[in-house]
Amino acid sequence: MAHIEVKTKNPTSPPKWLRDAVIYELNPKTFTSPEGEGKGSGSGTFRSTAEKIPYLKELGINTIWLTGFTSGNTHFSNFWTVYAMEDPEKVDEELGTPEELKIFVDEAHRQGIRVIAEAVTHGVTMNSPLREAHPDWFRGSEWGMADFDYSNRDFREWWIRLWIEHTVRFGFDGYRLDGPNGVSSFEEVLGVWDDIAWGCLEQGYEIAVIGENSRYHVRQCDRDTFTHDMAGEFLPDPAYATMQISCHDEGINMGPGNYYALRGSRFKFGYCAVFGYNIPLFMAGEEFDADVHSVSALKKKIYQGFESSKEIEFYDCNPDTEGGGWLLGNRLCWEEIDRKGHREMLLDCRKILKIRNENADLLHYDREDTSILPVMSIPKSGSVPYIRYRKGQSAVLVVGNERTVDCEFILRIPLREIGFREEGWFQVADLWSGHERKVEAKYMKCLRIMVPGDYKPEGGVRAYRINPLA
Repeated sequence: MAHIEVKTKNPTSPPKWLRDAVIYELNPKTFTSPEGEGKGSGSGTFRSTAEKIPYLKELGINTIWLTGFTSGNTHFSNFWTVYAMEDPEKVDEELGTPEELKIFVDEAHRQGIRVIAEAVTHGVTMNSPLREAHPDWFRGSEWGMADFDYSNRDFREWWIRLWIEHTVRFGFDGYRLDGPNGVSSFEEVLGVWDDIAWGCLEQGYEIAVIGENSRYHVRQCDRDTFTHDMAGEFLPDPAYATMQISCHDEGINMGPGNYYALRGSRFKFGYCAVFGYNIPLFMAGEEFDADVHSVSALKKKIYQGFESSKEIEFYDCNPDTEGGGWLLGNRLCWEEIDRKGHREMLLDCRKILKIRNENADLLHYDREDTSILPVMSIPKSGSVPYIRYRKGQSAVLVVGNERTVDCEFILRIPLREIGFREEGWFQVADLWSGHERKVEAKYMKCLRIMVPGDYKPEGGVRAYRINPLA
């Protein structure tokens, strides 16, 4: 769906913690498998997900996007998702109790990790008890579901109250809004989040609101391609944007396959996402180059009648298989992290995130507090090196190598442009190896940097901290 810019009348300010957010998306049903596939959609629960929080802490992420906690069903592709929302008032029983959800959120907070929950904005499945109890709350149908009528005052008041109550009850740090993709306008759907966000703030909860294809504080799919010129494409507005690595909708209505975008690329993870100025957003399993194990219930066909719906532009008429490839339905097999290739990828992703977290004064995501310049290199690289800096104080140089062979680059560090003297000495610290060296200013114009090839251990990207010496 195309990106839509919508301005609501009275939005809250973006929470300042977005400056350092690293978002990890997980489907609680498929993230863990305490009982294998369960009924064919995965068997993960709030409790089993909570057991993985120490792993996520060690990985280096600080925000979980939890794709589901309200009551859902198998309307889409025959496997359970929250996007087939049945009752937004209830916690899904297959995932656990409300008390177990609260324990999960509290444990994440104890480990310094925030939780962004899912809010399906457009409607409920046809079997929802809300349709019978409040038929006047609905108008029309998209995606085979009953769509909310946002012009109905009673519905709007209930909807606002509901999400404030969820926030206070469970302690969520924000919401990712699925859609808007129903019959109500983007303005109507997003407008209620002014009241929700302000209502949460009055209760002491500052929430972040992330739209799927339209911006509130930030938009999920701001960037869904990988840049090779980070500095050249920089724009100061909006203050916060995301770098979505993989979209969980990849493979929807397609046959089985690996629809992850990272696929072992350290270059994409480091140069394009984590070290850049966009909030990184990646899917569970990308950090160890997970193999794809689509749950057995997953079907290619999205829902009964989809072929004749107006969403037909997404439809793949290839009839080769009934099995589905929707990335959201990928069940992680955690034993893979101990296997060669997977383990090395995990260690490299941890290293990249560790470098970011230890240099957060420069490697952050507030564009209004960011300075960035391209760096000339010989030979010219397919990806332009860039330098992030505070003028006259400190800088981090990022060099990417998207090739599979090792490459040496000779770089001209723009000392004058970043407010450094063009004489004297500089400390250049390799943030990957920890090695430090003193470099005279004249040699900063021909700084040699070796970056191993991508898709192999310790390859794809390097970062260096540069400080002037007194």
